[in-house]
Amino acid sequence: MPPKTVCAALLAAFLAGGVLTGCSQNTGHDAGPATAEGGGAPAQAQREDSREPEQGAAGGAGRQDGQQVKIAPDDRAVIHEAALRVQVDDAAGLERAAERAKQMVTEAGGHVHRESTSGDARRAELTFKIPVDRYPATLQRLAGELGRRLSLTQQAEDVTEEVADVDSRVRSAEATLASLRKLMQRANTVGEVISVEREIAQRQADLEALQARQKALRGRTAHATVTLTLVTPSPAETEKKTGPGGFLGGLRMGWTGLVTLATGVAVLAGLLLPFVPVIAVIAVVALGVRRRLRARRTGG
Repeated sequence: MPPKTVCAALLAAFLAGGVLTGCSQNTGHDAGPATAEGGGAPAQAQREDSREPEQGAAGGAGRQDGQQVKIAPDDRAVIHEAALRVQVDDAAGLERAAERAKQMVTEAGGHVHRESTSGDARRAELTFKIPVDRYPATLQRLAGELGRRLSLTQQAEDVTEEVADVDSRVRSAEATLASLRKLMQRANTVGEVISVEREIAQRQADLEALQARQKALRGRTAHATVTLTLVTPSPAETEKKTGPGGFLGGLRMGWTGLVTLATGVAVLAGLLLPFVPVIAVIAVVALGVRRRLRARRTGG
């Protein structure tokens, strides 16, 4: 069978049946004896070869040649996350603690992923990305050197199988694209070129999505996420903690009492003020009557 006829037949079979990898193998041997003598055996080999990467992708990351691959504990992919809440003395202490935390993380090879501070400077939240090998020691320093630890929660998620599965799918997608590009070189008609180009574009988009997922997983497993929340005591807590005492405490209590007394006097004056004219009139009338009575007594 002529090579062009074989290539056209293989292209039609690829587009109709979705055979991705075997076609490139056959086109690479279309001039060999096996192809010239009969097309049944190479086609069967295509189907068998094309199933192998699919099994590797669908069967998961842990299988190779039908056997379960054992993963060592050190090779497992784990996502670590922690939430830490620390109380500092005041707003100035909050700022110092935030800068100190950034310094600790930077020394460990990490970085600040996100940072926010409340408008009244009473609360700050920082999210750090820390290399997993420095994560335990750095978290211990953050919890013990910034202030009074209020709470600490940690969680870990094993994503080893997911990471290996994505890696396997990426390799299969890359092999498929390589086969399609080789097939493109052997396309003879405009229709064949358009069909292969359409398939390449779709496979390229799938590969890029897998690579983005692969990159995100690697980033999450390579760096632990630590969310640090710094807070200051509330005014009620501060008053309860310090309380009045000493000369300053007595002075504050005396001033508070004086203000309270003055406020009471002012309120009382406000209440009596409307009655002043009436009381004045009554007093003048009473005084006049008293003088007349006294004058009569004197004249009599």
